[in-house]
Amino acid sequence: MDHQAIEKIQALVHAAQIGNPGTDVPTLLVPDGYELTSLEKYQSTPARFRGTFSTSSIEDYGNYVNAENEARVFVDIDDMRAATFFDLGNPTAPGHGEHRAYLKLEATGAYVACLQANGTSFAQKELAHWIEDWHHCITGIDSNGQELTAKQLANSVRKIEIKATSERSHEDGDWNTKRSGMDALDASAGDSTPDIIRFHCIPYEGLAFRTFEIRVSIMADDTKPRLKLRIIGLETVKEEMAKEFKEVLVNELDEHVTLLLGAFSK
Repeated sequence: MDHQAIEKIQALVHAAQIGNPGTDVPTLLVPDGYELTSLEKYQSTPARFRGTFSTSSIEDYGNYVNAENEARVFVDIDDMRAATFFDLGNPTAPGHGEHRAYLKLEATGAYVACLQANGTSFAQKELAHWIEDWHHCITGIDSNGQELTAKQLANSVRKIEIKATSERSHEDGDWNTKRSGMDALDASAGDSTPDIIRFHCIPYEGLAFRTFEIRVSIMADDTKPRLKLRIIGLETVKEEMAKEFKEVLVNELDEHVTLLLGAFSK
């Protein structure tokens, strides 16, 4: 009998003497380096339930979470998402936390377009095309406070013209000479200019319909005007939507579900 055969026999004898390591999941020490190996995959059923459910639907998320007897939901209102753990246990009897459900609200296409326009500087034609593309979401107000349809708003944008004015003065005195000059560029679109774009949309599926007011600033620093858009009070609106997200979840989840604000990592 060679040396390797003797070592294998010794390893088998030693493993048999160790026996069952005593874990909840059936395991066995095998001779090759005494590696701990799980036998769970050979059982008819798993040792415990594991799985992750992910969705962007508040209704489906609620149905899944409410079907379980015990659930803890952590709501991250900054990212508009929620994470549920069904088997966390407690400090005395901790669980593995391997059964989870995630909800991540997806921004609608209209809301994404609104956010992308915020802070953007458009040429006249570009903004007119953007308004026409989203005409079903848009109304407006001109500088005189008059209501505009999307079509009227787009036409008003196209009609903006830049007018240049120049002033010069010259003064000669006995001991000095003074010269001054000023050039000005003024933008106009007839009697009025576009002032506010109202963008109406559902920002996230499951949340309420909202109107975002967008200020139109005309930059007349060149012969061709550019128009910059800025959503008025965007941060305040985001805070309102975050609070609404929490309230919607509270109404969607049953009383036995524990809901907490914040994020949990394991």
